[in-house]
Amino acid sequence: MRTALAFLAVGSRLLAGGCGDRLFDNPLDPDADRRAYEIVATLQTEIVPLDLTFSGSSLWAVDALSRVVALNHNSGALIRELAVPQPPAGIAYDGEDLWLSLRDQPQLLQVSLVNGTAIRVLNLPRGRFGPLDYAGGRLYVADRLSNSILVVDPASGVVERSITQPGFAIDGLCFDGASLWTLDGAQMKLFRLGLDGSLDMQYETPSRSASGLACAGGVLWCGDATGKIFRLRFP
Repeated sequence: MRTALAFLAVGSRLLAGGCGDRLFDNPLDPDADRRAYEIVATLQTEIVPLDLTFSGSSLWAVDALSRVVALNHNSGALIRELAVPQPPAGIAYDGEDLWLSLRDQPQLLQVSLVNGTAIRVLNLPRGRFGPLDYAGGRLYVADRLSNSILVVDPASGVVERSITQPGFAIDGLCFDGASLWTLDGAQMKLFRLGLDGSLDMQYETPSRSASGLACAGGVLWCGDATGKIFRLRFP
């Protein structure tokens, strides 16, 4: 009985709300301290984010209506909507322009950050694309068809390799410079992967309907179907 009460007490402390919470995927896991992360901030937005990227001044999102919008990264307030030529499924920032994966077709589109004008189209052989990221001169593209991450040369459109990942689906994807991160919303899991797809760590998502990831400044941005965007810091 004492053991059960002690477990309930520990569980209640772990589940207590707050922007500085530390979350665990299993409070009884001996590695729980290493698996913890902190919710630094929670933004409430007017959109349902499906994918995220950070341009250095704004948090950009593709939302459930296939709009491309810029958000204030401190408040979540809508700054502006960018008119783009075709409905997108994912978004990435390359340091100058935006890249979009296009809904229901194996294409990647580079567009102007200023006015959304198409700059270049990459036609890939096959795939059904979702979230994506840009890092180290390469595009990392979530392919829902193969449930893998495609590494694409943005200059040529060549798929250099494919990386398997442990989730059943890829609802968010980003590369922090050392590790790949993927999100499986149905499993409520965040996965940190090596560049070969090996699983380094897994975490519970900060909500039950997480979607969309971005890495910037040592933190991870994670979207949610309720319109929230969580800013997470990992040890």
